[in-house]
Amino acid sequence: MAGVVLRNLNECNHLKIVPVISSFDSKGNIVPLYLRVDGVSLKIYNPFLYESTYERLTFQCDVLDYNRVKQIRLSYHIEKHLWSVVN
Repeated sequence: MAGVVLRNLNECNHLKIVPVISSFDSKGNIVPLYLRVDGVSLKIYNPFLYESTYERLTFQCDVLDYNRVKQIRLSYHIEKHLWSVVN
């Protein structure tokens, strides 16, 4: 069976590219602060670096969505400078 090579993150049906406001320190560490999903702005609480590879940083985060706390995994794609969540 032949594999499929994806050239663009937008081709990944399981990922949704989302806008994120984040903070960087002088050492290059990144912390997500806010994200927007389907037009809804969400404040990020307790971001925790869950997984780190050479191509992606994945954060486990809490967000407050309509007075309910939800956990999400938010990934930063280092080479593409894009953020995504699982669709």
